[in-house]
Amino acid sequence: MTSNNLKAILANLGLTQADFARLLGVTPRAIALWIANERAIPGPVEGYLRIFELLPPNLRQMELNRLKQEGTNMRDGMFGITFQSQRGAGMGLLIFENGRVYGTDEAGVRFDGEYIFDEISGMAEVKIKVTFPPNVQSIFGVTNPYEWAFDVTTKFDPKQNAGTLAVNTSIGQQITARYVFLRSLPEAA
Repeated sequence: MTSNNLKAILANLGLTQADFARLLGVTPRAIALWIANERAIPGPVEGYLRIFELLPPNLRQMELNRLKQEGTNMRDGMFGITFQSQRGAGMGLLIFENGRVYGTDEAGVRFDGEYIFDEISGMAEVKIKVTFPPNVQSIFGVTNPYEWAFDVTTKFDPKQNAGTLAVNTSIGQQITARYVFLRSLPEAA
């Protein structure tokens, strides 16, 4: 499939690049690179498009409506976070994007995880692996000469611009955190 084929199919189906990215679970930037012929269109994407084209129009529309509804319920974006325990505090940035969470803090600690948005409660259940570089002290006062990690879980309302979180850790200590919504993610880069 060529980039021109992809453009024609998207136009024929009435799909925007952002909607197609949501269907595939990729970033709009990936779609833009395929259309600009800067990256090859993966074979599974071609297969998905062929199947999507064969669907009756009402089923295609139902899937697009479902995606648009989900997109309005969970506000993906960039969130600033501050956190503290009895022994220390820190601040960082978290990005929520299509079920994934990633970010970093001021000391180079990495946050990698996922969230599940509950349509009924309006809450996002978040699970994150917190990975420390060697010799970086955690807010619990722990420092190791090697990379190490622990898991955290929490729930929050992503529609709120700010709030407080009770964060549970796999090492048995709870963290108090505050979050603030910074901005939405761009539709395309």
